[in-house]
Amino acid sequence: MNAALRFIREWYSIPLLLIVWQLSVSSGLVASRLLPDLTTVVGALTTDLLNGVLIRHAGITIGRSLAGFSMAVVIGIPLAAAMARSPLFSRLVEPSFFVGYPIPKIALFPIFTFIFGLGTPSKIAFTFLECLYPIVITTYLGIRSIQANWIWTAQNAGATRSQIFKRVLIPASLPSIVAGMRIALPIAITIVVVTEMIGDSAGLGYYITSFSTRFRYANVYAGILVIGICGFVLDYAIVLARRKLVYWEGNDRSES
Repeated sequence: MNAALRFIREWYSIPLLLIVWQLSVSSGLVASRLLPDLTTVVGALTTDLLNGVLIRHAGITIGRSLAGFSMAVVIGIPLAAAMARSPLFSRLVEPSFFVGYPIPKIALFPIFTFIFGLGTPSKIAFTFLECLYPIVITTYLGIRSIQANWIWTAQNAGATRSQIFKRVLIPASLPSIVAGMRIALPIAITIVVVTEMIGDSAGLGYYITSFSTRFRYANVYAGILVIGICGFVLDYAIVLARRKLVYWEGNDRSES
């Protein structure tokens, strides 16, 4: 019973949103042509899932998103660690990151398409750039916030620089690293979908654009729902990984 009550308390907003959606359409408050009722959207969603169209487009979008995101994680975490541990490297790189962070990277997309073309490589490269900033900055700030006496204790115990990095810096900064990953992952999906809308012949962004030009909004909302579901599943996977990796902090509600 407690588990059921907790589940309802945490997730009641989703069915509530769906009820508001249905009531808005059935009452005539919103035109059904712009916002189809739930049964129509679910019908379009079911049809394109069963015939494999949505699965194929979703697979392309998620594959591109995870490729760019993974590259940002692999490169961003060591880069942030180097910034945090080397004053010389920090003075060289940190100003560029903090100045470039608020700049809208979409302005660079024409350059990426010129270099890599309109296909998958340009979308992966652009996603990598967008994800790199939150991962580097959160990891950098996480390592910088580590208490100095932890490092001194490891040094007094005879730990080498690599051992301090592996056994002190990385574990202590894991909450910040995971937080940066949770910020970057939806950014990755958003960037891929937007760039697919700009120019592509596959992916969920193309799927949504294709049906919106034909005024088939039930399919448009079906594509949007698939994006939301994919984002939720991937984020929850990171939450589960966090519970295993940062086990000493427990499982508070903010992770749910």
